[in-house]
Amino acid sequence: MTGAQGWILSGALALFLFLGACSNSESYSEIPETDEPEIEVPDLEWTWIPYDSELLRITGRTNFEKGDFVILSWSSSAITVGFTGTAVEASLWTGDTVFLDVFVDGEEDPSSFVRVSNPNLDSALIPVVSGLRYGPHVVTLYKRSEAKFGDLYFWGLRVLGEADKALLPAPPEHKIEFIGNSITCGSDVLVSVQGGPFKLEYESSYYGYAGQTARILNAEIHNICNGGHGVYVNYDGSTGFLLPFVYNRTGALPYVAFPWDHDKWHPDMVVVNLGTNDFASGKNDSTGFVNATVKFIRRIRSYHPEAKIVLLDGPMLTGNYMARCRQYLDVAKETLEGLGIRDLYRFSLEPKGESPIDLYYHPNKKEAAVDAERLSAWIRSEFGWE
Repeated sequence: MTGAQGWILSGALALFLFLGACSNSESYSEIPETDEPEIEVPDLEWTWIPYDSELLRITGRTNFEKGDFVILSWSSSAITVGFTGTAVEASLWTGDTVFLDVFVDGEEDPSSFVRVSNPNLDSALIPVVSGLRYGPHVVTLYKRSEAKFGDLYFWGLRVLGEADKALLPAPPEHKIEFIGNSITCGSDVLVSVQGGPFKLEYESSYYGYAGQTARILNAEIHNICNGGHGVYVNYDGSTGFLLPFVYNRTGALPYVAFPWDHDKWHPDMVVVNLGTNDFASGKNDSTGFVNATVKFIRRIRSYHPEAKIVLLDGPMLTGNYMARCRQYLDVAKETLEGLGIRDLYRFSLEPKGESPIDLYYHPNKKEAAVDAERLSAWIRSEFGWE
């Protein structure tokens, strides 16, 4: 651990960890039972891999500007390592709260999770998985919680065994950038009963429509989402930290975010989920919303001249809000096309119920899966993606 790392983690700014298994799978705190024959395990030593090593694959927007570590802020950012051995530990910290899903050897659903928050331990080196059967493994830490609730500081990790770059999976064929609000973050997607108070442990960008769409299409994802924020006005009626503002940053929290260099990563497609918070605020108006949308999309096009851009609405707005949102987005698209902006598309996610206030619940995991299947099927049909 470097001096800078120790300084940041001193005193009360130390790491608190809960390592727990998801309810539908087993923990890696013990070696799973297997019918495979026992193998001879050599004497293993811990191998340190720093945050900037080519032995790691880090995806999502990153911030390398603050010190001898990297900051992962946005939802769906991930760290992957391939190694031959039995365990992984990571050097992590956050000043807030971060939930990380842990995937081992390409499993579709996470077998465990790490909850990082802000307590009083002396070391930031924490267990990720242990007791794996000796052999080649690929482990991914996936940031499922959104940026405004916590940035993840990552100094590196160590494996009990030897890291192997050749074990890293091939990069996905496609790249999609999602921009949106709490729906895109996967807020409440893990709840069993909709309509209760917000709890961060029920949020999962992996199981939200954006994460599931990226997985179906085998696409690398950048997920720039900020719950409660709009393109013209936020849910609470304020106009600070609107989506067009945070879109240019490495994170949502101002004290660690830097301007993002869009030339570092060009997506094949940008999916922009607009309108829910603007309308839910009760302070939206057609001219302001359309103008803000047009300005934002023109900026996205300037950064990514070759990308397909999809203006997406739904699935929480119902009734009059839904009708007006779709109308305004259609007008924005027509206005942009009149300005010579091409490769623009519209798609709508359907609400899952009716609401007297024209605002339905956040989608749960099953409903988000339906949205992802519909959106993925449309992308495949419209653009020929496999």
